[in-house]
Amino acid sequence: MSRLSKFVDFMRQEGIDRFLVTNITNIRYLSGFTGSTACLVVTPSGATLITDFRYREQAEGEVWRGVEVKVDKRDALAAAIDFMGDSGGRIGFEALSLTYGSHRKVSDTLKAELIPFDDAVERLRRRKDDNEIATIKKAVEIADAVFAEVVKEIAPGLTEVDVAARIDFLLRKKSKEVPAFDTIVASGPHASLPHACPTTRVIAEGDLVKMDFGAIWDGYRSDLTRTVVIGRASDMVREVYSIVLGANQRAISAIKAGMKASEADAIARSYIESKGYGDNFGHSLGHGVGLEVHEAPRLSSKNDSVLEAGNVVTIEPGIYIPGWGGIRIEDVVVIGEDGRTVLTSAPKELVEVGC
Repeated sequence: MSRLSKFVDFMRQEGIDRFLVTNITNIRYLSGFTGSTACLVVTPSGATLITDFRYREQAEGEVWRGVEVKVDKRDALAAAIDFMGDSGGRIGFEALSLTYGSHRKVSDTLKAELIPFDDAVERLRRRKDDNEIATIKKAVEIADAVFAEVVKEIAPGLTEVDVAARIDFLLRKKSKEVPAFDTIVASGPHASLPHACPTTRVIAEGDLVKMDFGAIWDGYRSDLTRTVVIGRASDMVREVYSIVLGANQRAISAIKAGMKASEADAIARSYIESKGYGDNFGHSLGHGVGLEVHEAPRLSSKNDSVLEAGNVVTIEPGIYIPGWGGIRIEDVVVIGEDGRTVLTSAPKELVEVGC
């Protein structure tokens, strides 16, 4: 069954006559259109993509069977409102995407009952099919290859910006796409910031260097974090690295379909806590990855949703110590009907650069 057919089934179950999709990522998921401006109106008989002249040829070449293309000189929302007409009924919309002003335009024009949904399309996106998994795997392979090259080039005297620029260049060269998200390179004490931005700090002997980046392949993203040390690792670096690696490995070995997301998080978190660093692991264990680098399901202590076969998630425990630095190890994992598959192949043993 196609994605669009599954979504139409969802609409029937909810008693929705038409559904206005405004999230551009969800529009791509349901229609195949990769442009940046459009609305998608879904009905029980199919869908209509509404865009402007700039995307006429692209849209007609990209959309899947069951999707018609309508080009309009007005903005996409105004054209979508006109297209839906004033026949009443129940219109579903994406509550997290449609702004207040846009909602007012729809409600002021149409007599239909507007029904908000937070994650109507995202529920479908949680479970990846074989083609999606293969595409994510390609994005993972690109990031792995970039790491293999960059780790040979890191040296004292380079700045964080130098390393980040090299990562971004290689990602673009190998994927022909922009990076999946803003590349993180953080060294020395700066590595204690989980989402640090690269700076002009000069990398020195003895520094930890944390790198977090991803590639895009056919719209799907990867997410990789590795932490290396410049020169010989101190006893404390070895200790903390071993704990983070142990948490990563334990979570990967245990994660499975039928488990609550919070239970997966607890496996890594309890191990880090048992080693005395619980206060230094402040973010969730991981998140879903696909057309967006952060999507459902989130592996958080606060999320009790049940993991399913087809979920593709990151496993990324970390320890961050202010004034000292931080270590994170992140892999992309596919949850299967029976077990799991690690897509990431970049080595996880501690790398002592230059030794």
